[in-house]
Formats: sequence, C-alpha cells, structure tokens
Amino acid sequence: MQKKVHYHSDCPFFAGCESMLVNFWMSEFIRQRFEVSFSYRASALYEQGLNARSHINFPVYPLVFPELSKPTLLPQKLPLFLKRVIFFFIRLVSTLPLLGYQIWRLWRLFRRLKPDLIHINNGGYPAALSARAAVIAAKFAGIDHVVMVVNNMAIDYRRFSRWWEYPIDRFVARTATKFVTGSIAAGNQLQHVLRLPANKVQAIHNGIMRRDTTESLIETRKRLGLEAFDGVIFGVVAVMDPRKGHQVLLDAVRYILQQRDTKSLFKILIEGDGPLRSTLEDFVIANQLVEHCIFVGTETHVMNLMAVLDVVILPSVSHEDFPNIVLEAMAFSKPVIASQIAGTSEQIIDGETGLLVEPRNIKQLATAFETLLLDKKLRARMGELAQQRFQKHFIADVSVSKYVSLYQSIITE
Repeated sequence: MQKKVHYHSDCPFFAGCESMLVNFWMSEFIRQRFEVSFSYRASALYEQGLNARSHINFPVYPLVFPELSKPTLLPQKLPLFLKRVIFFFIRLVSTLPLLGYQIWRLWRLFRRLKPDLIHINNGGYPAALSARAAVIAAKFAGIDHVVMVVNNMAIDYRRFSRWWEYPIDRFVARTATKFVTGSIAAGNQLQHVLRLPANKVQAIHNGIMRRDTTESLIETRKRLGLEAFDGVIFGVVAVMDPRKGHQVLLDAVRYILQQRDTKSLFKILIEGDGPLRSTLEDFVIANQLVEHCIFVGTETHVMNLMAVLDVVILPSVSHEDFPNIVLEAMAFSKPVIASQIAGTSEQIIDGETGLLVEPRNIKQLATAFETLLLDKKLRARMGELAQQRFQKHFIADVSVSKYVSLYQSIITE
C-alpha cells in the first residue's frame, strides 16, 4: 500500500523555490512510491505560474486565506515611519487570529486526508503564516511526520518585529520532524536562529530539469536586435528589487567604461521587472550606458534568452540561498559571475566553473566581468566544466532521490 505525502506551499507567486515541487510531481520515482496531494494559499498570480509550469493529475486544494493589510494601502500622505508603526500594530493585533483561522482550515484538511507525511514548501524563515500554521495543524491532526523546507537565510531576532514571533517559532521548532534547506549555509543559519539540534536540519541541494528553448538562436537574437552584434553578451535574470544587486552591476559597468574603451565589446541583457526598474533605467540613461544595457522585459521562455548569453551574472547583495538561475546557467554551459552569498559557493567552483565576488564590491565585480569579457577560451572552459558539474550534482533526479530517502527514513522511524 502506498504511503501518502501531502505538499503545502504559501508563496505570492510561483517563484524559484516552487520549482522543486514540480520536480516531485513529475518524478515517477515519487509517484510509484507515494500517493500525492497538494494544498496552497490561492492567488491568481500563483495559479498562473502553477498552471504554466506543471500538469497536475492528483488532488489539489486551493485555500483562500485573509491577508494582512499592507503599508501601501495606508494614505499616501502619512510619513513612511508612521506607516511602518501602524502596520506593525496591525500585524500584532491580527496575526494570531489569522494564524488560528489558518490552523483550523488546515487541521480540517489534514484530518480528512490523513497523510503519512506533510512536506511544507517555503521561502525563508520566518515562514509564510500558513506554512507555520501547517506545522501546528499537523500536530493537532495527529500527523507525526512533518518536513519543513526553508529556501532562504533565516532572520534572527535582532529586529524588534521578530520578537513577538518567538513563541510561534519555538512551537514550530519542536514540532517539525526535520528542516531541510537548499544549502549548507542556510542550514547553519536556521540551526542557529531556531536553536535546533544538528540532527534536525539537513541540507539537500535543489535540482532542476533542464528546460529547452522554444525558438532558434537566430530567431532570439533577431527578436532582441542582436543579429549583427558579434561581441560578448552578459545577462541578468532576476526580479528588479534591491536584494538582487542590479545597481552594483551598473556601477561596475560605469567603472569599467571609465577605465578603458570597451564600447563595442559587450552588451548586458537585463531580464525581468520589479519596483526598481524605472530607477535602473533612469540610471542607465543618465550615465550613458544605453548602448551597453538593454532592458528586455519579462521573457516568457527564459531559456531562449539563456541560449543567447555568453555569461550569466547574479550580483545579489542579500536574501539568497541556492538560486535556480545559477543552475539554469550551468545546465546551458554558461559560466556565472555571482556574489559569494549563502549557497552560491556550493554551486560555483570559483575560478573553475565561474567567478565569485564579494557582495557590493564594485571593483571586484568589474574585474571578474573584464576577465570573462576578454578571454573567450576561459569562458568556454568554464561553461563546459559548469555543465559537467550540473549533470553530476544538480539534475532534478539527484535531489528527488535524496528527498525520497528522507521521506522513507522518517516514515520508517
């Protein structure tokens, strides 16, 4: 008789941390051994990504939960500090009732499904409210086996806003059977923040399935206006918010152009959208970087863009763990320049499959950029070694098999 595994996730959109869910659902290795079901906090944006990335033929339970008010909903005339204070007290008053409601909804679902194991997918820690509610609901429903996945660096209690969450954290820390992180660095941080014993945390590197392109290289280059360009093409694939470090990259490009004439040698394709886009575009115009920096918007099939690139750059400054874009680049034999932050040093072998730089270090990023810009043989060698490392360590089946072993060991115990 098959054991039952229920997955639960809470994310505003179908982000990179959701990709492992697709790996589980598409794996025959999983489906032959377990009866699968899935619940998630329903939203139109999440469902758009879910439907685009997966073909589900098992029970799914979208759950509608009330949301906390956002500071952006407060009157615009209020000072930012006052908005933050008001929002803090709104959270303080409303979080426990919302948590209680979510626990009740999930408890009813878990009591009906009676899974042998619950796998809670999550971004960072503190987890989304319903992710923590799922741990507590599982306890009340009599489900003994709970795996909680944390896909980012845990936030400690130096922030005042984290103090009141401490009792919830202690309950979650005691109740979850095992915490899984995508990197060893994230595991060490989580263990420190939640004061977990070493045997309660396990790092399992995320894996991905290599996605194919949907148009030819010639078609993509023509669409992007690059059919006549014969220089080196760098690319950034990331949401445009401060943590992704786009500004650091643009500062590095400006620094390079001030030091030497490389006007015809490279272009940078900046993919995606986000709150900083207009600010970044203004900076490019003001500093005369338009010839080099091209904002391509959101690519429907990002692998088409990946095929065009010679080098992928991830200049993040915070809130990373084990970024999928690095794995996507490795799968396509692309060297990566990345900030040495969280799990990137577990993905990239510095000087062999790519180059690692200190976060926010403009001159170091500029040096790495120029190194790969001017050395075609080095780019080719790093790309080849990156692809070999991907095949050995980061394909989806490798990661899924480790999760299956974890499930079986927990259920058996």
